[in-house]
Order: sequence, then C-alpha cells, then structure tokens
Amino acid sequence: MICTSYFAFIPQLPADMLKIGISLFTPQWAQVDGHFTCLNPTERLLREAKSGAVSPEKAMEKYQSEILDKLSPKEVYEKLIEMLHKSDKRRIALLCYEKPGEICHRRFVAKWLENGNAVAVPEYSVESRQRSLVSLF
Repeated sequence: MICTSYFAFIPQLPADMLKIGISLFTPQWAQVDGHFTCLNPTERLLREAKSGAVSPEKAMEKYQSEILDKLSPKEVYEKLIEMLHKSDKRRIALLCYEKPGEICHRRFVAKWLENGNAVAVPEYSVESRQRSLVSLF
C-alpha cells in the first residue's frame, strides 16, 4: 500500500498512486499530490550531506535523531493511510530526489515504517511496474 520512489520516476508511477513528497524541496515540474513535511530532512542536514561535510552514515544517524526519533512510526503510518483514504487513490509513493541504489532518507524512512508497523514498504521501480502490467493480463 505504501512504497517509495523518486521524482524523475513520477511519469512511470501508476495512476492509482498518491504521490507524496518527503523532501525539503520539490522540483517545479514534479506533479505531486501532496507533501508530508514532518519527514523532510532539515536544511542544515541536507546541506551537510550534499556538501560531504558529513558521511552518508553520519547523515542518516542525524536524520534518525533529529527527525525520526521525534516521531512515532505508527502515527506517521496512520496519517499516511488517512491521506490515502481521503483521496481516490489505492497506494502511496513517498518521493525524494535520489535514484534507487543511491543513499537517501526515503529508504531509511521505509525501513523505519516497516520496523514500526510490521509492513513492507518497497521501492517502486521499473521491475515493479513491469510486474504490475503483467498481472493485468
């Protein structure tokens, strides 16, 4: 019901997917349905990570302590599901900039949601899209 993806992949996402940004900034061209700002990294943390001032591992530690430790994974999951139920969509994609395989906070959020709610939060990819299309026939 919830997955992750990245802004450049939005055109490949199914129409029944609620596209939710969880990044500090969203590209102007990205057609998202909303934002879930409590999961955004801080501007300082983003600047430190992008500049290389902190290692990716340290950035994730800081993201955990500065953002996720202040939230409840159960409450966040419930709010996301509430957003979904208020829409005409069937699934949610949590979006940020990085391509699959690159270190980013969305996969960190996915693991946090999985561990806190006993749910799967996979990365939606080309392979996922192909499996979805095959299952239609």
